[in-house]
Amino acid sequence: MFIRQIKKRVKHSDRIYEYIQYRLIESVRTPYGPRQHVLLNLGSLDISQDKLKTLADSIEAILSHHSQQSLFMEKEKDPELLALAQHFAAIITQKRVQEQALEEYVRDGQESTGPKEAPVEASRFETVDVHSATTSRCRTIGTEHIALAQMRQLGFFGILERCGFSPKEQMYAVAEVCGRMVHPSSERETARWLRESSALDELLSADFSRLSDTILHHTADRLWEHREVIEAQLSARTRDLFSLDEKLILYDLTNSYFESPKRKSGIAQYGKSKEKRMDCPLVTLALVVDGQGFPKRSRIFEGNISEPGTLWGILEALDMSDKGGRPRTVLIDAGIATEENLKRMREDKRFEYVAVSRKKQYAEELFSKSEARKIKMSRKRELTVKIGREGEETFLLCQSPERKAKEEAILLRRRERFEAELRSLREGLGRPRTRKTYESVMERIGRLKERYKVGSFYKIEVTEAEGKATHVTWRYVAGKPKAPGEYILRTSRTDLEEREISLLHRTLTMIESSFRFLKSMLGIRPNFHQLDRRISAHVFISVLAYFFLAPILAKLNWGGEFTGTGESRESHEPWEIPYGWSGVVRTMASQSRVTTSFLCKDGQRMDIRTTVEPTLEQRALYQRLNLSPRPLGRVIVKEEHAE
Repeated sequence: MFIRQIKKRVKHSDRIYEYIQYRLIESVRTPYGPRQHVLLNLGSLDISQDKLKTLADSIEAILSHHSQQSLFMEKEKDPELLALAQHFAAIITQKRVQEQALEEYVRDGQESTGPKEAPVEASRFETVDVHSATTSRCRTIGTEHIALAQMRQLGFFGILERCGFSPKEQMYAVAEVCGRMVHPSSERETARWLRESSALDELLSADFSRLSDTILHHTADRLWEHREVIEAQLSARTRDLFSLDEKLILYDLTNSYFESPKRKSGIAQYGKSKEKRMDCPLVTLALVVDGQGFPKRSRIFEGNISEPGTLWGILEALDMSDKGGRPRTVLIDAGIATEENLKRMREDKRFEYVAVSRKKQYAEELFSKSEARKIKMSRKRELTVKIGREGEETFLLCQSPERKAKEEAILLRRRERFEAELRSLREGLGRPRTRKTYESVMERIGRLKERYKVGSFYKIEVTEAEGKATHVTWRYVAGKPKAPGEYILRTSRTDLEEREISLLHRTLTMIESSFRFLKSMLGIRPNFHQLDRRISAHVFISVLAYFFLAPILAKLNWGGEFTGTGESRESHEPWEIPYGWSGVVRTMASQSRVTTSFLCKDGQRMDIRTTVEPTLEQRALYQRLNLSPRPLGRVIVKEEHAE
């Protein structure tokens, strides 16, 4: 076997793109002489040219089961090359098995055996009827293995034991949190998934065959009762395990809406929805994370809670012990940064703050003595800043071209919709059975101004005759919103320079990422419960899931942003998993635990329970997380066959 390089050209529009693909070629003898046969299209390979022959030889060694294979594989020390060889060999084997299965099906209508698995334990030979082979009980195990390993590392079982959970209750609690990470859904669907689709019971050596949603409901209630202790101990464990300094405290709130009325609930209240669902009752989640995205504390409030009033209750619950006596810097958004909260933090020696100012305008002399500076940001963006100091605070005026373009686009879209509504109103004055009284028309115009918030840019005139509006005209008044793309940061850290303040402010994206994970991947919604304790427990299970997800993301070197693509802080090697945690779940979904059954020649039945060999991508994930790529070993059971 050898690998051939093929140059490809693709024409798109007026441009021609060139790229290189690789093919694995096999030389075969035919009645017409030796011929070359394309064994497999390898696609693009990110390896050097001098390793292509070694890769081809490795694939051939694996496929041929040569007697020198073990010595050859032991001699080759490149783990990436070995993983590629195993990956491509598995694909070729699968193709051969499928072709053989098709031939046997056409010949005698019988099923063929699957590919033979490389031996792990001592060799064992049996004579079996290959036509009796069946595969059953396929259960996912990959993502469950990752989640459970992280729970064990953070000592979740010990925390539950100290909270009074029995061994069986610990299993249920771990299963519920793991289900929220891997298969987020209701308790009823989680119970079904644990019974029928997941191999988590084997990882835990537990029996979930009779698990019901009622058991999970009671387990969630127990977890909610001990939430303070669980959060405190998980926070302390992650701090010690990852050597977190916790000098940054990020605090923010979000809310989640319900599509049902929740009449029996006291915390589900109507308020200002982050997701623009003002027609639905809400519940508010307050979250504290550190500068690396690790969660510290959470609180659940009513949907209509005032955001500024929630700050001090959750800050007081934090572990503020620090041998150095240095204050922690709290990062908050404008919604929480009231003058009262900022003044209180200036007076409290335990805290400093960096906040987005609620005030949009300050006196010009505050920044007049400062020269504008440009700060380079990620993705080749720049931020223009001016610094000013007043009393015990430092102010930073920021001008962002991207934010300016975004605000101008929003303004333009509002103007277009506002003018479309005015045209519709004017055209309606000429149609029958429409309200035409002057008061009703003015009322509609007032509501449009309130809705689109651009009425101040227009001069609107309504012509009146005998108490009825006859015509509506408008004119755009030349002008623009005050300082588009500008915002002001304020901090009690007078020792910081412009770039440091800006970097600290951008750390707030961590908590935004946390909320995004909670809402999109960890199942805060849908929440079908009606009672307050059940609603709160459902949200808390998602928060617990994030306590275990954040360390996994940190190990994958995705940085604080936790996007799907990042750079390793140590080696700066690219690491790409599309779509973040959901991409990990999809990547690991194909690794399963399966049972293969045979009827032996001696009349006995043999059942082999084993884990599917990991793919190249799965091996890479396991290597990144320092986990075994094959959770659980092989289990062989041989028993007499019942006729």
